[in-house]
Amino acid sequence: MLIKYRFLGLLSVAALCMFLACKTQLDNQALSLDPELRTGKLANGFTYYIRKNKSPEKRVMMYLAVKAGSILETDQQRGVAHFIEHMSFNGTKHFPKKELSNYLEKSGVRFGADINANTGPDETVYQLPLPSDNPELLNNGLQIMRDWAQDANIEAKDVEKERHVILEEKRVRQGMQQRYEEKSIQLCSNGSRYGSRLPIGTEEVISKVTAEEIRSFYKDWYRPNLQALIVVGDIDVDQMEKAIKAKFADLKNPEKEKERPVYRAELTGKNQYMQFIDPEFGGIGVEILMKQKQAVMATTSDYRNALLKNLLGQMINARFRQMPFATFTSLTGGLSAFSVNLGTKPAETQPSLQGVWLELRRMQEQGFLQTELDRVKKSYQQRMADALKEQNKTASEVLIKPYLQHFLTGNIAPGIAKENELTSQLLPDITLTEINDLLKSYLKDTDRDIIVKSSEENKAFLPDEATVLTWIDAVYSAPLSPFVDEVQDLPLLKKAPIPGKITAVEDYGKIGVQKIILSNGVTVWLKKTNFQNDQILFKGLAEGGASLYADADHQNAINAANIVSVSGAGNYSAEQLSKLFTGRSVQLSPFVNDTYQGFSGGSSKEELATTLELLNAYFTEPRKDQEAFDVLIGRTKEQLANKGSSPAQVFMDTVSLVLGNYHVRKQPQSIKNINAVKLDRAYDIYKERFSDASGFNFFFVGNIDLETMKPLLEKYLGSLPSKGLKEKARDLNINIPAGRIAKTVYNGMAQKSSVMLVYSGSFDYSFDNTFKMNAIADALKISITQRLRDQQGGTYTPNVQMSMTKYLKSRFSLTISFDCAPQNVDKLIVSAQDELNKMRTSGPSAENLQKFKAVSKSGLQTGSTNNGYWLDYLVSRNINKEPITQFFDYESAINNMTVQSIKQAAATYIQDKNYVKLVLMPEKTNY
Repeated sequence: MLIKYRFLGLLSVAALCMFLACKTQLDNQALSLDPELRTGKLANGFTYYIRKNKSPEKRVMMYLAVKAGSILETDQQRGVAHFIEHMSFNGTKHFPKKELSNYLEKSGVRFGADINANTGPDETVYQLPLPSDNPELLNNGLQIMRDWAQDANIEAKDVEKERHVILEEKRVRQGMQQRYEEKSIQLCSNGSRYGSRLPIGTEEVISKVTAEEIRSFYKDWYRPNLQALIVVGDIDVDQMEKAIKAKFADLKNPEKEKERPVYRAELTGKNQYMQFIDPEFGGIGVEILMKQKQAVMATTSDYRNALLKNLLGQMINARFRQMPFATFTSLTGGLSAFSVNLGTKPAETQPSLQGVWLELRRMQEQGFLQTELDRVKKSYQQRMADALKEQNKTASEVLIKPYLQHFLTGNIAPGIAKENELTSQLLPDITLTEINDLLKSYLKDTDRDIIVKSSEENKAFLPDEATVLTWIDAVYSAPLSPFVDEVQDLPLLKKAPIPGKITAVEDYGKIGVQKIILSNGVTVWLKKTNFQNDQILFKGLAEGGASLYADADHQNAINAANIVSVSGAGNYSAEQLSKLFTGRSVQLSPFVNDTYQGFSGGSSKEELATTLELLNAYFTEPRKDQEAFDVLIGRTKEQLANKGSSPAQVFMDTVSLVLGNYHVRKQPQSIKNINAVKLDRAYDIYKERFSDASGFNFFFVGNIDLETMKPLLEKYLGSLPSKGLKEKARDLNINIPAGRIAKTVYNGMAQKSSVMLVYSGSFDYSFDNTFKMNAIADALKISITQRLRDQQGGTYTPNVQMSMTKYLKSRFSLTISFDCAPQNVDKLIVSAQDELNKMRTSGPSAENLQKFKAVSKSGLQTGSTNNGYWLDYLVSRNINKEPITQFFDYESAINNMTVQSIKQAAATYIQDKNYVKLVLMPEKTNY
């Protein structure tokens, strides 16, 4: 600001005063809601938000928000708010019993994946995505929202069934994380009401609450003056507003209306300390929270403060090289915190904490550098500019969330155009002094929580509060070197590429794809789209990967790309690359997996040339950095040492081993494995994998200028080295073992079991068969959910997954999985197997097949207007060596499926002779 004022000193005093007055007015100006948004409030207090948005086309997203959550519960109601959320899906006035789910699933809307809800301390939110080009479905969507608002059926019989499901949901949450949350929330919320109102509730209330008690809460708090409907999508705003007024105007507030209290977790000025001891915790954890009040966004001054905080967060993150040791965290009850969080080996807590705090001290005492601030300003401004370019292509599910927060918290959602304008006005005036002062305000010694964590085994290593403070104090007497911001101004590549030539071009006009062959054998597939205004996604890959190396080299091969990624390419280290591309749309990641090596990335149109140059650098000039390698390996070992003994992780490690037939490459990651990784060998493998481009296929999807792009392809891809080898991946014969196998793992203290049933075998991979197999999985998930969850109340979220491969072998696996009480494992396995037997003997019900077809067609409609969908499609066609025009056969394949054809596929492939049963049981059971 001083520089600007010195410049203004050349002006008159009156002009200076006018400038200051205008600046003050800007700082204090109230923000307005997005001008594209229409809002209103009915006479009964019901609020609505409506916005037209055509991304995606012919779709609409609806949210019903209720300012009623677990914070409003009495001690005798703990869990009732969440119980109501469940009951809303069990039947309403116009959609009794399970008609609601049946109707929506027949329309292509899936529960869990599409339609959902969540209960928090202060709110309950229901979400419903729908096709908007079906007037009847759109009207019924509004009716569903209207029913949820005040006409949910809460009948005693349904409550009795659902309480078992909710208890199973509570069981699923059991584990170390839940135990930590239950203990730490009291501390983090400063002993407020939020500390005793976790939305899942108590087992006692869930087990005993009556339908009448649930209805009482529903009548008190589900009322129009606490509710809002938010509708964003490809709709007519005038018609939607008219329909909302007609549908919701008759909602009634209670005659004797309870005041809706507002609760807050307040700052106390006191410091707190807590130990968390848990048998499943690995290593030592230290978390230090320095609390502030959560700000509300209502004025331009608020926006500027948020901008300052955002910039500071980016600068801190850059100093820690993107490792989240120090972050800004939102807490419950209107509090936030600057959080320092790390996990260490038991004997290394002091040096680890002091290492992090020394860097914080450096920032605190020496301040940041102007070059650091300039970089994050540039980055932030570029992100805003990118968002502005895509403002007419932003997805409705993204737009709707700020409107929801406006209703719930009062935060203004000004819209991207206004935010871009504010950023342009405010960003230049933000000074380094302000940033440095803001950090100092967060590093305070009041309203500070210290939480230390360990297992009973490592409890002796836990520092008490005084010890932690002594460690921190010692940092301020240690020598402090200045921070050096190393920035390079060199060409990206050390050696300019020698361009190749395009030797062939083939157009697939029907699907809008162009195939280009380069002189070095590289094949490029281009699909121009207008789904986003300034997005290009790409992937390049060739066969080989880690499969071409001996088992002893597997760890070197599978880690090779990560090692080069942290080292850099061309003239730049990874850290220097990060600085070079700050504020620029350049994304690129090399990879080496079991069967392929390649690159994934994306860019804007403007940065495509630079991104391809970077790809060329990673291909031809990868770097080897011992220091970066040591840091990567050290952090990986630390994570492994501190990962704890989570029963879920122990179980999944066993699953991987059993299904991988105990092959050495399927062993769980361990410190021993990481010790096998050698920098020189991994680097050599990387260079080998990228020494021959002749077998590579590159796929580009997005707003491409085909003619401008061709010279770039010749320069950066046509110049890649070629040996003409065109290698193939090696079949290592790592398959799910044949036969009937059973394995039970006993681990953990929670009374929770996990079950995984896996059927596998050879498979006649064909276009039609893949649809039939997916239909089996989808229909089976519906029937298993109906039986195991809805009828038996034995599990919360059963799942069924189908996996199919064509290369290197044509195989399938069907996995049925669920969590449950230990005493119900055998019973639920029998039920699941019975549903599978019905699929093999009778096929899916006609209704469930209809649901699969509806969901598939809906997914086809929405997916085909997405760049990511088309990139995955093109890559999968290439990997499976299938026709690129297969997309146009999808709908016909869906329509042609019958109950009989699916039954035949199930009977042919899913046989009990190849069946693996894996079960996790607690170490001790209470039944």
